[in-house]
Amino acid sequence: MGKKKRSSFKPVSLWTTPSVIMLLCLTVIPLLMLLVFSFMNRNIFAGQPWPGWTMKNITRMMGSATFWRLMGKSLFTAFKVTMICIIAAYPASWAIAKIVKPHNRSIFMMVVILPFFTSQLLLIYSMMNLIKTGGVLLTILDAIGIHGVNTWLYTNKATVLVLTYEYLPYMILCLYSSLEGIGDNLVQASLILGASKAKTFINIVFPMSVPGLLSGILLVFVPVAGSFMEPGLVGGANGSMVGGMIDTQYSGSLNMGYGAALSCMLLIILSIIMVLVRLSANRAQKAIGGDVE
Repeated sequence: MGKKKRSSFKPVSLWTTPSVIMLLCLTVIPLLMLLVFSFMNRNIFAGQPWPGWTMKNITRMMGSATFWRLMGKSLFTAFKVTMICIIAAYPASWAIAKIVKPHNRSIFMMVVILPFFTSQLLLIYSMMNLIKTGGVLLTILDAIGIHGVNTWLYTNKATVLVLTYEYLPYMILCLYSSLEGIGDNLVQASLILGASKAKTFINIVFPMSVPGLLSGILLVFVPVAGSFMEPGLVGGANGSMVGGMIDTQYSGSLNMGYGAALSCMLLIILSIIMVLVRLSANRAQKAIGGDVE
């Protein structure tokens, strides 16, 4: 008797089906719809007739000085916020992962994620109360004898401050996950063999923390570049970013096609930047002798 053929059906594939369907519904299909909407000349959700197809949205976007100015401002703001988060998160993450005793780490991690327990809008208004004229921060400065400090509210500095406050926990969590996995014996061996702390960081800590760093950059740079609520609330009249321009096309002008075209261009630029960051990180790892994942 011939051997029975084993069934090619794998039970594991059945469990992955809901995840695949969710990925298609929440990621792939919306992106395809955004691309299609970029070539529509009317808003199909405003009770207008079925739209036709046009290239005007693309040509208008490419010739818009306002869009490119706000795009440059948004990318520069995202770069500043990301760099501040990296500089602040490395020592904080290292302290939690290596200096704090293991049984106390959960307390410090709870402090880091505490802002996630409240709404984003509430966080913004709380920061506004701190930095506004007559707010808590300026009141404390006046009380200790520091007078004449101008409020940061409704300035670009306020936008950077609020965005850093919101997204710093993401960077800390990402770096912590990588730094915790670095063996203490590697760091101690480097120091015993005569390497300075700076060389130990460059040759051991940084290469092994690159995966967490890249995740942190992705979770900070991308949403900051597309932010529209924070610049509108704390940035003042000159605080607008490209996210606000896109939001206006949907909620104000009801120009869905133009808003979709702006969104697609933002996604393309951010994707290119993320690819360049990844390639740069790989080259940095190779240059200092790290393994590239």
